Amino acid sequence: MQMPEKIQILMRFVSNTIEKTETVPKKGRPYVYSQADMLLFFIVMQLKGIHQFKAMANYVKYHYAWFNFAAAPSRKTIRRRFIEMPGFIRWLLPCVAREVSQMDEHLSIRIGFVDKSIFKALGGIWHKKHKQAGIVPHPSIDTDASWGKSAYHGRFAARWRFGYGLHLIVNHLRFPLAACVTTADTPDKEQVGPLLNGLLPHLLILVGDTGYRAIRFLQQLWNRLEVFLLTCRPFLTCSKAKQWYNRRINRPEAQAIYGKRKPSVEPAFSLIKGLFGLQGQAQLPYRGIAKVQAFLLLTVATVQLMMVFNFIFNNNLGDTEHFKAYLL
Repeated sequence: MQMPEKIQILMRFVSNTIEKTETVPKKGRPYVYSQADMLLFFIVMQLKGIHQFKAMANYVKYHYAWFNFAAAPSRKTIRRRFIEMPGFIRWLLPCVAREVSQMDEHLSIRIGFVDKSIFKALGGIWHKKHKQAGIVPHPSIDTDASWGKSAYHGRFAARWRFGYGLHLIVNHLRFPLAACVTTADTPDKEQVGPLLNGLLPHLLILVGDTGYRAIRFLQQLWNRLEVFLLTCRPFLTCSKAKQWYNRRINRPEAQAIYGKRKPSVEPAFSLIKGLFGLQGQAQLPYRGIAKVQAFLLLTVATVQLMMVFNFIFNNNLGDTEHFKAYLL
């Protein structure tokens, strides 16, 4: 069975974007399986719920032609390429976003909305007292994970979770622009710099919640990168820097932009969780930072390519059924 024509068109777009943007050739031997084809393969595996590398190898043995593979990759190759995916996806997301923004002004990347969502680690919970004492009471515990406070359901419903944080920037249409994955205790603002790589100088305003509200950080972002980070409320004390910031965020246009944050970035996380069965108390399918990074970034790449697919074929951007129907 061959790849459906519409998926071929999507993959040509991805391949052309890679060729157009990649200025430094890969060192060493060229890939036997292209980055774009391997990305598609892992997206299909995750959507099908096939997470074990042995099961992936068994599946591709009979379907390798569908992914444009000349032969089926081995389990060892699949594992290695999966672990290598995060670096490629972090680079690709803003490349695709820039390319699509040139095709339609509605997909502009001038304003981004940033947030973090915490996903529960696979296995048992590592209580803080055990972690501090260096005691691992059960082998199922993911010792790479950490505790973080999740405010996804609102300030008064915030709760602690043991797991990993997905940091995400989207535009007003929930289209992913950039993403990275850390342990849950990593402060939100520490990841803004890495997230902005690839989006500058196109992105001018970044909108975030209280996790990004620190005047020194806001000043550094403006002075070094010329990005204005808009948060929810003004500062109470009045240094010159805070007065400058307060004047800017109190403008009606700034308030209008901030009003788009909640209906932009939070539904993007809901879309990811719905597509991959991660709602509520569901746990991640992998243990360890290397595999979790690959999986969570693949979920973001899936949503981005799904929206590109819908854009190309004039579907609603958030529609999941058309895309899944061609893949599953």
